Amino acid sequence: LSPGVAVAGRRICSKASACWDGARPRAYGSCPTRPVREACGLAACDWREKSSPFGVSAAIAVAAAMGAAATTGASCSDGPPLEPENHVEMSNWSGTHQLTTESLFSPETVEELEALVAWASRSKKKIRPIGSGMSPNGLALNHSGMLSMAQLDKVIKIDVKARTITAQAGARVSTILEELGKHGLTLSNFSSVQEQQIGGWTQTGAHGTGARIPTVDEMVIGMKLVTPGQGTLELKPTGPTAELFRLARVGLGALGVVAEVTMTCIPKYTLHERTYVTNAKDLRANHAKLLQTYRHVRYMWIPYTDTIVVVASDIPKAGVVPRPALPESERVKPLRDLLRELDPDCGPLDDDNFAQLREKLLQIDPLNPRHVARVNRAEAEFWTRSAGERIADSTEVLGFECGGSQWVLENCFPCGTIDRPSLADIDYLEELKRMIESEGIAAASPIEQRWTSRSTSPMSAAYSPNAGDIFSWVGVIMYITPEEKADAIKEKFREYAMRHADLTFKYKGVFHWAKLDIDFHRGRSRLGELRRQLQRRFDLVAFQAQRKALDPNNILGNRLTDTALRL
Repeated sequence: LSPGVAVAGRRICSKASACWDGARPRAYGSCPTRPVREACGLAACDWREKSSPFGVSAAIAVAAAMGAAATTGASCSDGPPLEPENHVEMSNWSGTHQLTTESLFSPETVEELEALVAWASRSKKKIRPIGSGMSPNGLALNHSGMLSMAQLDKVIKIDVKARTITAQAGARVSTILEELGKHGLTLSNFSSVQEQQIGGWTQTGAHGTGARIPTVDEMVIGMKLVTPGQGTLELKPTGPTAELFRLARVGLGALGVVAEVTMTCIPKYTLHERTYVTNAKDLRANHAKLLQTYRHVRYMWIPYTDTIVVVASDIPKAGVVPRPALPESERVKPLRDLLRELDPDCGPLDDDNFAQLREKLLQIDPLNPRHVARVNRAEAEFWTRSAGERIADSTEVLGFECGGSQWVLENCFPCGTIDRPSLADIDYLEELKRMIESEGIAAASPIEQRWTSRSTSPMSAAYSPNAGDIFSWVGVIMYITPEEKADAIKEKFREYAMRHADLTFKYKGVFHWAKLDIDFHRGRSRLGELRRQLQRRFDLVAFQAQRKALDPNNILGNRLTDTALRL
């Protein structure tokens, strides 16, 4: 979400309400007129429905090496270099976190950004950077002040020979994929949703899936970081900035404002995707081979059933003919039949797709575990009927429908190596599923499980010094439907998320930075446990030393970063 308002889940632009409609946005992408663009900061108005230590002296040395100017000499009483919008109501995309920010700045050039950051540091004015607002935990939100990157969205250069792309941090992943496609190139991996801005996407260490493919920050090979304390730094993986470069790749927007990113890309490719259902016993026997054989693999576990959906894809072999799934009208019959049984007055359903039917079913009684179990069983039958194959461009295969507005908590934990998977990932899901069913948690489907290889960024949830290590990512959800039960759903999901968090720590895991939520760690004991786990997993001493050097007045932090990362 860019400069806009969000009231009880309803989001509209503060100046251009035509861009928004109802509880979800209608258009990703460039508003046709400048006044509208200034108001909503989108890149188009036809919305589709649909996270070795080094200290302070190192940062000073880096700044000297790069010729960066420190922020000095101006009075704290000088005014901002550009006018903000004042008292703007903000929300993350899913509407789970909202607040009113005192000031929202929207620089249009890197020079404006640099001047703004320097002024804010002198004035000790908060300007927490925000991209698309896609983070479920509201990672970018701050009451005192925010900085929208939406208008710094240019693709600067595509080097076809070197297979790199340089873009401003506000450029969306979808835009980058589109521009790369014109040159026969693409990104090696990306998330299911492609409307994140590239800065926030990489700063949170987001991921796609594939046990041989790392988190998205590993594609970054250069970045321009505008820092409050050391000016603008050009960071590269070699030379005097190498250590800071690796740390800042997943910097959570707390070390500086990412202005530009250079990423590696690969030749555009096609995938042969296979979808089928299995059970835990057979999956355990075949799991290692699936991770080792397929480029991309994800599982969807369906609580209160024995069904696990496997979606695996790889480069198609020459001459292969995919076996298509049944038409969707036949696949959704179990959900349509159940809805008509439970609500005879539900009206026409023939035009409703799978996600719409599931939402209508869940909203009948979303917190009743017996009802949710019936819906899950109908969904399991849907996936059984959905077994089949397709061959399509990777951008089409890797992006998929995530359902409606939802609470989500996703973790990341080690599960062996690509050569020797430990099966901790299968153990985790079986234990989580037993807990859900024994405690009667109204856990809707799916529990999604994905994988990545390790990252070399020290603050990545998948960081490891060992090249062969692999990590599993597990997300639990609860759909926010109907809206009038939003508060009760939030409280029930908090209980569910706390159990997921307890299990995460047992398996030596942490959380996707865009999904870590302090509300799931209420109380001194639970918050202390979270901090201890983060300190065991990350070198927070080094990270906080860099924060102090690069942002001495903490103008870029917020409650989440300051609470979770406190030493």
